[in-house]
Parts: sequence; structure tokens; C-alpha cells
Amino acid sequence: MKKQKNYQIDPDKFLSRAERKKLLKTCRDREELDLMKGRRAWVVRYALVDLAFYTGLRVGEIAALRIDDLRIESKNPYLDIRNGKGGKRRAVYIDEGLLNHLKDFIEKKKTTLGESVEPDAPLFTGRNGGHCQPITLMKSFKVAIEEAKLPDYYSIHSARHTYATFLLHDTQNLRYVQRQLGHANISMTALYSGILPEENGILANRIVRD
Repeated sequence: MKKQKNYQIDPDKFLSRAERKKLLKTCRDREELDLMKGRRAWVVRYALVDLAFYTGLRVGEIAALRIDDLRIESKNPYLDIRNGKGGKRRAVYIDEGLLNHLKDFIEKKKTTLGESVEPDAPLFTGRNGGHCQPITLMKSFKVAIEEAKLPDYYSIHSARHTYATFLLHDTQNLRYVQRQLGHANISMTALYSGILPEENGILANRIVRD
């Protein structure tokens, strides 16, 4: 029987709070420039990066999103993930900041980008008018990483690890994080329960030397 390889969430797999803030600010600043110059790239990229950081969705789940999957008029706004890993459906609840950004992005899709916002239209539209491909979203996230001058080993999946790490740290609710991420096994979610790297440094310096 083949022995299962141990999986670990290393510090290099997720961004610090400061790095996340820097990346989002870079995207927001570039979006403002693009809007002034009639360009669209950073309008889409900023929405993508914010969504990735504050939902923890897999890139394939992001690519598959339709307008009517955004239940943003609900009392408790959420995203309806119709076909997650293993074909499972789940609701991913969103915070007020992302809610407002998604509403703004949908308005810009209609007016600035000239794209359909009909219920069955893709949230992120590809060149052919269909859904944007996962590889395209991955490359777009990498452009943002490069523009913010962050380490190039970060990827769009790093946003998922970042979301999980801080959500568990901030809520201390393992079951909630499991449901948000769509983990079949809670032991996978528990991998994110380690102390944050910045806290490790603080604790290391509390040692009493003789």
C-alpha cells in the first residue's frame, strides 16, 4: 500500500497581512489609472484579486462563476458554488467589503467594460464572450504579484491559503472554515491552525537566556 505523503502549509504558501494589503492597494491604484485612460485590465484584475483573497475559492471555481451565482441581495450575502471539488455544491459567505466591490464591479462590467450582466453571464469574461479560462486568471494574478514587487513564488492558490490561514486565526471556528473552503475532511482544514509566522518571531524572542 502506497504511503500518503504528508501535506504541510508552509509560511511561503500564504501572504502576510501586510503583503495582502500591499497587493490590493497596488490593484486599486492601477484600476484608478486604467479607468482614467479608458483601459479595462486592472478593473478586472482588482476584482479577481480581492475575490480570491476574501473567498478562498479555487481558481476553477472562480472561472466558473456566473452573475446569478453572486447572491449579493441576500440577507447574508454569499456565492453559490455550483460545482466545487468532487462536484459538491456549497455556499461561501462574503464580507461587506467584498460585497460592495462585487456590486461595483458588476456595474463597471455593464457600463465601462460593455459586458453582459445577465444572470447566466460569466463574472469574468473571456475573449470569446464565454467564461475566462483558469490559466488566464492564474496569469493575471501573477501580473499583480509582479507589479506589487512581491515574491514570484506566490500564485492565485496562495490567496486561498492566505484566506484560510487568517480566517481560522480570526474566527477560531474550524467547522466554519471547513465549509467555506469546501474541504471534505476537517483534518485538511486543521493544517491552517498553526501560529502565524509573525507571531512565531514574537514568541521566539520571549525565551529567557541564562
